[in-house]
Amino acid sequence: MKWMLPVLFFAALVCTGCVERRIYLISDPPGADVYIDGEYVGQTRPKDHPQGPLYANFIYYGQREYTFRKPGYATQSGTVKLETPWYEYPPVDFFAEVLAPWTIVDEHFVEVKLERARPADVEALYQAARHYRATSRPQDRYEFAQARFVILKPRPPLPASPQK
Repeated sequence: MKWMLPVLFFAALVCTGCVERRIYLISDPPGADVYIDGEYVGQTRPKDHPQGPLYANFIYYGQREYTFRKPGYATQSGTVKLETPWYEYPPVDFFAEVLAPWTIVDEHFVEVKLERARPADVEALYQAARHYRATSRPQDRYEFAQARFVILKPRPPLPASPQK
């Protein structure tokens, strides 16, 4: 029984393996809002920031959709494929996740150069709307805009509260 404590201590010391999976998100210029699979992650930071660039942890490998948004700049969207590394396939993954005495950091990078947004050409937008009106049928235009009016009947008055 005396040998159990040192063995458990040694096992706890040895079984400290861990894999951290990160997607680093970098934009030029920094300060863009970042969404991964539709969820807000944060704002990108400069490369020389004390905490480093923005990153998001992930659990599963596969394809992810990202979106970078910043006022005054065109929105950039795309996909990134997160490839499974060799040490994440069974049975090697057990040793990497549980038995390795160090932390493995799996890093993926998404770098985006944001372009200044161009002002909209209002006249071209009006031309396209007029063309659509002239070439489409009214039932096509209003198919999803049909309103249904519900006539509400007036409620009966509430009974008067008894006075004491």
